[in-house]
Amino acid sequence: MDRSSILAHRGWWSDPADKNSAAALIRALEAGFGIETDFRDLDGVLMVSHDPARNQDGLKDAAWFFGEVIRTGNTGRLALNVKADGLQDMLIAVMAAAGVPQDQAYAFDMAVPDALGYLSRGFPAYSRLSEYEATPSFVTRAAGVWVDNFNGDYPQIDRAMDVMDGGLRAALVSPELHGRDHAPLWDGIAAAGLHENPLFELCTDLPQAAFERFGTST
Repeated sequence: MDRSSILAHRGWWSDPADKNSAAALIRALEAGFGIETDFRDLDGVLMVSHDPARNQDGLKDAAWFFGEVIRTGNTGRLALNVKADGLQDMLIAVMAAAGVPQDQAYAFDMAVPDALGYLSRGFPAYSRLSEYEATPSFVTRAAGVWVDNFNGDYPQIDRAMDVMDGGLRAALVSPELHGRDHAPLWDGIAAAGLHENPLFELCTDLPQAAFERFGTST
C-alpha cells in the first residue's frame, strides 16, 4: 500500500482544531498522501469546509486546494466529501481549471439524487456501506464504495473484500474517526492482506502511522 491510497482525513494534523486547515492539507499533499476533505458553497464559491461555511475564519476555496494538488505534484486519491447539493458543475469546473484529472478524485456522501448528478456528468462517485446501509446505492455505476462502521459492530473487512472482489475500489473508514481504537481493525487489515490489494483505500486521522504499518513504497 503506498501513500496515495492512505486518505489523510481532513489533512495531516496533530491538533483536531487544525482539520481542513491550509497547513494540514499542504502537509498531507507534500507527503504524497491521499486526502479526504469536505466541500460546501458560499455565495457561489466552492469552499473547503465541513461545517456551514459562513462566519468561519481561515477557510480556503476549492480553487486553492486543487491548485495545491498540482503545485505539490500530488497524485494521491482525492475523496471529496460533498456537504451540499448541486455542486457538480462548480466542482468539475474548478478541477478542470486547476488541471486535476477527474480520475484522481471521487465524490461521496451526498444524497442519492445528487450523486446521480455526478454520474450523469461522468464524474466518479462512491456508494456507501455500513450497518445502516446494507445495500450500496447505484453500485453498478459507482467507481467504488465507502465502507463505514459507526457503532463498531459492522464487518468492514468482509464487506471491503466483497467490494474489491467485484472489481470496485473500497475505502475503509478507520475507527478513530468515530472515537474508537484503530488497532483491532488495523490488525484485521494486515491479517486479511487488504493493504496488498491495489483497490484498497484507508481513511484515517493517522496517515503516517498507517504508512508505517502498511506502506510498501514512498
